[in-house]
Amino acid sequence: MPPKPRISFFSLRPDAPQWQHLLRATLQECSYLPDPIARTYMRSYVVDRYRRAFKSNVPDVKLTRAAKQGLTLLHRANEGYSRALDRVMLMSYGRIGKRRHELVAQLLSPKVPENTEALRDLINSVPEFEDGWVAPEIITALIKSQMNHGVFTASRVRPQIKSSEPVVPEKNIWGRPLSRSRRFNIRHAWYHEILFSVLPPLPERDLEIMQGLIAGTIPWKSRKQRPVQPPATKNDIVLDFLTDGPQKENTFGPYVNGRPHNITTRFMQRQWRRISALVPRIHWNDVSKRWNFDWDSPKSLPQVAFAVEEDSDLDGIFGSSAGNAPKS
Repeated sequence: MPPKPRISFFSLRPDAPQWQHLLRATLQECSYLPDPIARTYMRSYVVDRYRRAFKSNVPDVKLTRAAKQGLTLLHRANEGYSRALDRVMLMSYGRIGKRRHELVAQLLSPKVPENTEALRDLINSVPEFEDGWVAPEIITALIKSQMNHGVFTASRVRPQIKSSEPVVPEKNIWGRPLSRSRRFNIRHAWYHEILFSVLPPLPERDLEIMQGLIAGTIPWKSRKQRPVQPPATKNDIVLDFLTDGPQKENTFGPYVNGRPHNITTRFMQRQWRRISALVPRIHWNDVSKRWNFDWDSPKSLPQVAFAVEEDSDLDGIFGSSAGNAPKS
Protein backbone atom coordinates (compact mmCIF):
# COMPACT_ATOMS: atom_id res chain seq x y z
CA MET A 1 0.00 0.00 0.00
CA PRO A 2 1.32 3.48 -0.80
CA PRO A 3 2.11 5.65 2.25
CA LYS A 4 -0.58 8.02 3.40
CA PRO A 5 0.00 11.66 2.43
CA ARG A 6 1.18 13.85 5.27
CA ILE A 7 -1.42 16.47 6.14
CA SER A 8 -0.08 19.70 7.56
CA PHE A 9 -2.00 21.34 10.37
CA PHE A 10 -1.97 24.53 8.27
CA SER A 11 -4.68 22.93 6.13
CA LEU A 12 -7.09 23.29 9.06
CA ARG A 13 -7.14 27.05 8.56
CA PRO A 14 -8.21 28.92 5.41
CA ASP A 15 -5.73 31.74 6.11
CA ALA A 16 -2.69 29.44 6.10
CA PRO A 17 -0.16 31.97 4.72
CA GLN A 18 -0.69 34.28 7.70
CA TRP A 19 -0.20 31.43 10.18
CA GLN A 20 2.82 30.12 8.30
CA HIS A 21 4.39 33.56 8.57
CA LEU A 22 3.71 33.77 12.32
CA LEU A 23 4.95 30.23 13.00
CA ARG A 24 8.14 30.63 10.97
CA ALA A 25 8.92 33.96 12.60
CA THR A 26 8.31 32.48 16.08
CA LEU A 27 10.47 29.42 15.41
CA GLN A 28 13.19 31.69 14.07
CA GLU A 29 13.15 33.68 17.31
CA CYS A 30 13.36 30.39 19.24
CA SER A 31 16.56 29.53 17.39
CA TYR A 32 18.07 32.89 18.45
CA LEU A 33 17.69 32.24 22.21
CA PRO A 34 21.08 32.23 23.98
CA ASP A 35 20.21 29.31 26.28
CA PRO A 36 20.41 25.78 24.75
CA ILE A 37 17.64 24.36 26.96
CA ALA A 38 15.39 27.31 26.15
CA ARG A 39 15.96 26.87 22.42
CA THR A 40 14.89 23.23 22.51
CA TYR A 41 11.97 23.62 24.89
CA MET A 42 10.46 26.78 23.39
CA ARG A 43 10.53 25.27 19.90
CA SER A 44 8.60 22.18 21.01
CA TYR A 45 6.30 24.36 23.14
CA VAL A 46 5.45 26.65 20.21
CA VAL A 47 4.75 23.77 17.80
CA ASP A 48 2.54 22.04 20.38
CA ARG A 49 0.60 25.24 21.06
CA TYR A 50 -0.05 25.80 17.34
CA ARG A 51 -1.25 22.22 16.84
CA ARG A 52 -3.61 22.32 19.82
CA ALA A 53 -4.91 25.76 18.84
CA PHE A 54 -5.70 24.68 15.27
CA LYS A 55 -7.67 21.69 16.53
CA SER A 56 -9.74 23.79 18.95
CA ASN A 57 -12.76 25.97 18.30
CA VAL A 58 -11.21 29.14 19.68
CA PRO A 59 -12.00 32.27 17.59
CA ASP A 60 -9.29 33.42 15.20
CA VAL A 61 -9.01 36.79 16.94
CA LYS A 62 -7.88 35.19 20.21
CA LEU A 63 -5.49 32.82 18.41
CA THR A 64 -3.92 35.67 16.47
CA ARG A 65 -3.51 37.77 19.60
CA ALA A 66 -1.88 34.88 21.50
CA ALA A 67 0.44 34.08 18.60
CA LYS A 68 1.59 37.69 18.27
CA GLN A 69 2.11 37.98 22.03
CA GLY A 70 4.32 34.90 22.00
CA LEU A 71 6.32 36.25 19.06
CA THR A 72 6.77 39.60 20.82
CA LEU A 73 7.91 37.88 24.02
CA LEU A 74 10.60 35.89 22.22
CA HIS A 75 11.70 38.90 20.18
CA ARG A 76 12.12 41.06 23.28
CA ALA A 77 13.98 38.24 25.04
CA ASN A 78 16.46 38.05 22.17
CA GLU A 79 16.85 41.83 22.24
CA GLY A 80 18.05 41.60 25.85
CA TYR A 81 14.99 42.79 27.80
CA SER A 82 15.35 41.31 31.28
CA ARG A 83 11.65 40.68 32.01
CA ALA A 84 11.02 38.87 28.74
CA LEU A 85 14.19 36.79 29.03
CA ASP A 86 13.39 35.92 32.65
CA ARG A 87 9.96 34.65 31.67
CA VAL A 88 11.35 32.53 28.83
CA MET A 89 14.02 31.08 31.12
CA LEU A 90 11.52 30.34 33.91
CA MET A 91 9.25 28.55 31.43
CA SER A 92 12.12 26.55 29.93
CA TYR A 93 13.48 25.41 33.29
CA GLY A 94 10.07 24.48 34.68
CA ARG A 95 9.67 27.21 37.29
CA ILE A 96 6.41 28.42 35.72
CA GLY A 97 4.08 27.23 32.99
CA LYS A 98 3.39 23.85 31.46
CA ARG A 99 6.74 22.22 32.21
CA ARG A 100 6.41 22.93 35.92
CA HIS A 101 3.13 21.00 35.97
CA GLU A 102 4.79 18.12 34.14
CA LEU A 103 7.69 18.00 36.61
CA VAL A 104 5.29 18.07 39.57
CA ALA A 105 3.32 15.18 38.00
CA GLN A 106 6.55 13.19 37.61
CA LEU A 107 7.41 13.87 41.25
CA LEU A 108 4.00 12.53 42.34
CA SER A 109 3.91 9.56 39.97
CA PRO A 110 2.97 6.43 41.95
CA LYS A 111 5.68 3.83 42.45
CA VAL A 112 5.16 0.11 42.01
CA PRO A 113 5.12 -1.68 45.40
CA GLU A 114 8.34 -3.59 45.94
CA ASN A 115 6.86 -6.44 47.98
CA THR A 116 3.65 -7.81 49.42
CA GLU A 117 3.88 -5.73 52.58
CA ALA A 118 4.19 -2.50 50.60
CA LEU A 119 1.19 -3.51 48.49
CA ARG A 120 -0.84 -4.25 51.63
CA ASP A 121 0.04 -0.83 53.09
CA LEU A 122 -1.03 0.82 49.85
CA ILE A 123 -4.39 -0.94 49.86
CA ASN A 124 -5.05 -0.15 53.53
CA SER A 125 -3.97 3.48 53.27
CA VAL A 126 -6.40 6.26 54.18
CA PRO A 127 -8.39 7.66 51.21
CA GLU A 128 -7.24 11.01 49.87
CA PHE A 129 -8.21 14.07 51.97
CA GLU A 130 -10.09 11.98 54.55
CA ASP A 131 -9.38 12.04 58.30
CA GLY A 132 -5.89 10.69 58.92
CA TRP A 133 -4.67 11.48 55.41
CA VAL A 134 -1.23 13.08 55.06
CA ALA A 135 0.45 14.52 51.99
CA PRO A 136 3.14 12.46 50.22
CA GLU A 137 6.41 12.42 52.11
CA ILE A 138 8.42 13.90 49.26
CA ILE A 139 6.02 16.84 48.90
CA THR A 140 6.06 17.50 52.65
CA ALA A 141 9.87 17.53 52.70
CA LEU A 142 10.01 19.80 49.65
CA ILE A 143 7.57 22.42 50.94
CA LYS A 144 9.32 22.58 54.32
CA SER A 145 12.65 23.10 52.60
CA GLN A 146 11.11 25.65 50.26
CA MET A 147 9.60 27.63 53.13
CA ASN A 148 13.04 27.93 54.74
CA HIS A 149 14.64 29.07 51.46
CA GLY A 150 15.02 32.84 51.59
CA VAL A 151 15.57 33.25 47.85
CA PHE A 152 12.15 31.75 47.09
CA THR A 153 10.49 34.24 49.43
CA ALA A 154 12.22 37.19 47.77
CA SER A 155 11.84 36.04 44.15
CA ARG A 156 7.99 35.96 44.09
CA VAL A 157 8.07 33.48 41.23
CA ARG A 158 5.36 31.37 42.87
CA PRO A 159 2.82 32.25 45.60
CA GLN A 160 4.03 31.96 49.15
CA ILE A 161 3.36 28.76 51.10
CA LYS A 162 1.43 29.64 54.27
CA SER A 163 1.66 26.37 56.19
CA SER A 164 3.32 22.98 55.79
CA GLU A 165 0.14 21.12 56.81
CA PRO A 166 -3.61 21.83 56.55
CA VAL A 167 -5.13 23.76 59.44
CA VAL A 168 -8.41 22.02 60.25
CA PRO A 169 -10.32 23.60 63.18
CA GLU A 170 -12.11 21.29 65.55
CA LYS A 171 -15.30 23.39 65.73
CA ASN A 172 -17.14 25.79 63.48
CA ILE A 173 -18.32 29.31 64.32
CA TRP A 174 -21.39 27.90 66.14
CA GLY A 175 -19.22 25.77 68.43
CA ARG A 176 -20.24 22.52 66.76
CA PRO A 177 -17.84 19.85 65.44
CA LEU A 178 -16.72 20.51 61.90
CA SER A 179 -18.53 18.41 59.32
CA ARG A 180 -16.76 15.70 57.32
CA SER A 181 -17.28 17.47 54.00
CA ARG A 182 -15.81 20.69 55.39
CA ARG A 183 -12.72 18.87 56.68
CA PHE A 184 -12.37 17.19 53.30
CA ASN A 185 -12.59 20.50 51.42
CA ILE A 186 -10.01 22.19 53.67
CA ARG A 187 -7.44 19.45 53.01
CA HIS A 188 -8.28 19.46 49.30
CA ALA A 189 -7.85 23.24 48.97
CA TRP A 190 -4.60 23.21 50.97
CA TYR A 191 -3.08 20.43 48.88
CA HIS A 192 -3.87 22.09 45.56
CA GLU A 193 -2.54 25.40 46.88
CA ILE A 194 0.71 23.62 47.77
CA LEU A 195 1.01 22.02 44.33
CA PHE A 196 0.43 25.43 42.75
CA SER A 197 3.36 26.93 44.70
CA VAL A 198 5.90 24.11 44.79
CA LEU A 199 9.12 24.26 42.74
CA PRO A 200 9.98 20.73 41.52
CA PRO A 201 13.55 19.50 40.88
CA LEU A 202 14.97 19.27 37.37
CA PRO A 203 16.25 16.15 35.59
CA GLU A 204 19.96 15.43 36.03
CA ARG A 205 20.69 16.20 32.37
CA ASP A 206 19.31 19.73 32.64
CA LEU A 207 21.15 20.30 35.92
CA GLU A 208 24.45 19.28 34.33
CA ILE A 209 23.90 21.65 31.40
CA MET A 210 22.99 24.54 33.70
CA GLN A 211 26.02 23.97 35.93
CA GLY A 212 28.24 23.77 32.87
CA LEU A 213 26.87 27.05 31.56
CA ILE A 214 27.46 28.75 34.90
CA ALA A 215 30.99 27.36 35.21
CA GLY A 216 31.80 28.12 31.57
CA THR A 217 32.64 24.52 30.64
CA ILE A 218 29.78 24.38 28.10
CA PRO A 219 30.28 26.95 25.33
CA TRP A 220 27.45 29.21 24.25
CA LYS A 221 26.99 32.30 22.12
CA SER A 222 24.28 34.77 21.31
CA ARG A 223 23.00 33.86 17.86
CA LYS A 224 21.28 37.18 17.21
CA GLN A 225 23.35 40.34 16.99
CA ARG A 226 21.61 43.65 17.47
CA PRO A 227 21.80 45.69 14.25
CA VAL A 228 24.04 48.71 14.47
CA GLN A 229 22.42 51.86 13.11
CA PRO A 230 24.67 53.95 10.89
CA PRO A 231 25.38 57.49 12.13
CA ALA A 232 23.03 60.14 10.79
CA THR A 233 24.48 62.40 8.14
CA LYS A 234 24.01 66.13 7.91
CA ASN A 235 21.46 65.79 5.12
CA ASP A 236 19.39 63.37 7.22
CA ILE A 237 19.36 65.79 10.16
CA VAL A 238 18.22 68.66 7.94
CA LEU A 239 15.56 66.51 6.31
CA ASP A 240 14.19 65.36 9.69
CA PHE A 241 14.06 68.96 10.90
CA LEU A 242 12.15 70.09 7.82
CA THR A 243 9.63 67.23 7.91
CA ASP A 244 9.11 66.69 11.66
CA GLY A 245 10.13 70.04 13.12
CA PRO A 246 12.34 70.51 16.20
CA GLN A 247 12.65 67.39 18.34
CA LYS A 248 13.18 66.90 22.05
CA GLU A 249 16.45 65.78 23.48
CA ASN A 250 17.00 62.19 24.60
CA THR A 251 14.22 61.00 26.93
CA PHE A 252 13.49 57.80 28.83
CA GLY A 253 10.30 57.12 26.89
CA PRO A 254 11.64 54.02 25.06
CA TYR A 255 12.81 52.51 28.37
CA VAL A 256 9.57 52.72 30.37
CA ASN A 257 9.06 48.94 30.17
CA GLY A 258 12.75 48.11 30.54
CA ARG A 259 15.77 48.55 28.38
CA PRO A 260 17.62 46.10 26.15
CA HIS A 261 20.90 44.68 27.42
CA ASN A 262 23.84 43.34 25.50
CA ILE A 263 23.65 39.56 25.90
CA THR A 264 27.14 38.89 27.22
CA THR A 265 28.60 36.04 29.26
CA ARG A 266 28.32 38.02 32.48
CA PHE A 267 24.69 38.92 31.77
CA MET A 268 23.73 35.30 31.04
CA GLN A 269 25.60 33.89 34.04
CA ARG A 270 23.50 36.11 36.28
CA GLN A 271 20.38 34.74 34.64
CA TRP A 272 21.52 31.14 35.11
CA ARG A 273 22.46 31.71 38.75
CA ARG A 274 19.01 33.16 39.49
CA ILE A 275 17.39 30.13 37.89
CA SER A 276 19.76 27.76 39.70
CA ALA A 277 18.76 29.27 43.06
CA LEU A 278 15.14 28.25 42.35
CA VAL A 279 15.94 24.61 41.51
CA PRO A 280 16.11 22.17 44.46
CA ARG A 281 18.67 19.35 44.41
CA ILE A 282 17.07 16.19 45.71
CA HIS A 283 18.94 13.34 47.40
CA TRP A 284 18.03 10.49 49.72
CA ASN A 285 19.47 10.45 53.24
CA ASP A 286 20.23 6.87 54.30
CA VAL A 287 20.66 7.86 57.95
CA SER A 288 17.35 9.70 58.47
CA LYS A 289 15.54 7.64 55.78
CA ARG A 290 13.96 10.66 54.12
CA TRP A 291 14.35 13.03 51.20
CA ASN A 292 16.55 16.09 51.57
CA PHE A 293 16.68 19.15 49.32
CA ASP A 294 19.56 21.55 48.80
CA TRP A 295 19.36 25.00 47.22
CA ASP A 296 21.97 26.99 45.34
CA SER A 297 22.91 30.63 45.96
CA PRO A 298 21.96 33.28 43.35
CA LYS A 299 25.37 34.94 43.71
CA SER A 300 28.83 33.55 43.17
CA LEU A 301 30.54 32.79 46.47
CA PRO A 302 34.19 33.76 47.09
CA GLN A 303 36.75 31.00 46.84
CA VAL A 304 38.04 30.05 50.30
CA ALA A 305 40.03 26.92 49.35
CA PHE A 306 42.85 26.65 46.84
CA ALA A 307 44.68 23.70 45.34
CA VAL A 308 48.31 23.39 46.42
CA GLU A 309 50.93 21.29 44.70
CA GLU A 310 52.79 18.64 46.67
CA ASP A 311 56.23 20.23 46.25
CA SER A 312 55.11 23.68 47.46
CA ASP A 313 57.16 25.16 50.32
CA LEU A 314 54.32 26.02 52.70
CA ASP A 315 56.65 26.47 55.69
CA GLY A 316 58.66 29.03 53.78
CA ILE A 317 55.59 30.91 52.63
CA PHE A 318 53.90 31.11 56.01
CA GLY A 319 57.23 31.58 57.79
CA SER A 320 58.06 34.66 55.73
CA SER A 321 54.57 36.00 56.26
CA ALA A 322 54.85 35.50 59.98
CA GLY A 323 58.30 37.13 60.05
CA ASN A 324 57.00 40.24 58.30
CA ALA A 325 54.09 40.57 60.69
CA PRO A 326 54.32 43.47 63.14
CA LYS A 327 55.33 42.52 66.66
CA SER A 328 52.93 43.34 69.44
